[in-house]
Amino acid sequence: MGKRSKRAARCPRCRVHLESCLCAELPLIALDTHVALVMHHRELVKTTATGPLALACLPNSTHHLHGLVDAPLDLTHLHEDGKRRVLVLFPVEGARPLSQALKDEDSRPITLVVPDGNWRQARRIPVRVQGLANAECVGLQPGPASAWGVRHEPMEGGLATFEAIARAIGVLENPEAQARLEAAFARIVRVTLAASGRAAAVDSTAAETMHEPPAAISGGEPDALEVVYRDAHLVAVNKPAGVPSHHGWSRDVLPALQRVRDQIGQPVYPVHRLDRATSGLLLFALSSEVARDMQGVLAASDKRYLALCRGHDEELTQVDHPLAKEPGAERRAAVTDFRWLGTFERYGLYEARPRTGRTHQIRRHLKHVSQPIVGDVRYGKGEHNRLFRERFGFHRLALHCHHIAFVHPRGAQRIELNAPLDQDFTRLLESIGLKPG
Repeated sequence: MGKRSKRAARCPRCRVHLESCLCAELPLIALDTHVALVMHHRELVKTTATGPLALACLPNSTHHLHGLVDAPLDLTHLHEDGKRRVLVLFPVEGARPLSQALKDEDSRPITLVVPDGNWRQARRIPVRVQGLANAECVGLQPGPASAWGVRHEPMEGGLATFEAIARAIGVLENPEAQARLEAAFARIVRVTLAASGRAAAVDSTAAETMHEPPAAISGGEPDALEVVYRDAHLVAVNKPAGVPSHHGWSRDVLPALQRVRDQIGQPVYPVHRLDRATSGLLLFALSSEVARDMQGVLAASDKRYLALCRGHDEELTQVDHPLAKEPGAERRAAVTDFRWLGTFERYGLYEARPRTGRTHQIRRHLKHVSQPIVGDVRYGKGEHNRLFRERFGFHRLALHCHHIAFVHPRGAQRIELNAPLDQDFTRLLESIGLKPG
């Protein structure tokens, strides 16, 4: 696999190359603990700086730069009102181990100052930054070495800043928050290193050093999926963007199949799938026999998706364009019907109704007519994806399966299911004055 250019544009939030942006997959973890990341301004441009990645998951956090001649950093304000306890996470000589007992000594919420950078740089921060001289330094308890080795440190078992923050949060907050952060970090590392062709080697090393198998890196107890429909034979959920339908190559996020199984306490069988980046209705059968029978049923079903695209054409009603499953394979008939719903500036909202079931069919058909879906990092345009991230804070694929109608394989009654848009997609459409349907 070739390597991407180091100069390729990166997402300002997750810092991954724009075509692989992971913002839609990053958890937002609200904590009582306030994390204040401090780093030298020259470290900010380094792609190996993992501290800012952690802040992308922690809304109750701040980022501070030091070393600027015209703006020396002063963190005295962290102590001024006395309402919070200030700890510096750095294991200098005499630093106390971070523990529940240390936390229980003081009932005030904690501001955890985390110096970022290599070992030599980080050790200077508590001394050189005004306001930290009298703060209490704490260190992490001994634990497993980093599974990733993102940065080479002279100290044995050195951690990336993201990993250190996650372990500290595990003590100051709860193990579930730590697990979710570690899962996010694992995902970021895998995607970043895959771009340089090193993913296989890293995954092999990680599997040897981690105490849990890769399948368990799911971020603790996942949020329950919204069950839209359930009977004795079928269950349907509203899958969020960023959650895979079932286990594929990715092992960092618990798939919908496993989540639904755990939620309802019985095995489920996939009937169809949605791309990881696509949200909406996902059906499972409660027996292998029903799953088999549903294959024919879904082929004749009415599936409808909402898609926000670059470009708009009120006269676009159908794309009939054969698609191959992979390059070099035989192309097979593929037809998608479209209904224009509205326009915002250069962008159009459509309802898409695929008549066939080819891989990435809607996404590829809209690309074929030069109207790629907003947020599509594979078939779309980076400039438009970037505009929606920066202008509207929209960090996901704008494709949602909102309606499925089919004849039930047991009883022959017609079933019509609907799944509402998530908050991100709803907020975006409200912002640009478009309404689904």
